[in-house]
Amino acid sequence: MFRLDLAAAAILYGPLLLLGLAAGALRALASRPGLPPGRRRGLQAAWVLLLLVGAPVWLVLAAVLRVG
Repeated sequence: MFRLDLAAAAILYGPLLLLGLAAGALRALASRPGLPPGRRRGLQAAWVLLLLVGAPVWLVLAAVLRVG
């Protein structure tokens, strides 16, 4: 039977949660009024790239290190 190990789940998915929070913060910064268009586009690209690159990199790294 499958046992829920909260510590292992927190170690495995905690960095993904932090990536999501960081991406959300960048997205919120990008939507502030008064930003120059170049900075707004840069912040929008940064939050998308953080999710698109950060999550797969963490999952591969966690598999290589046998985390969880």
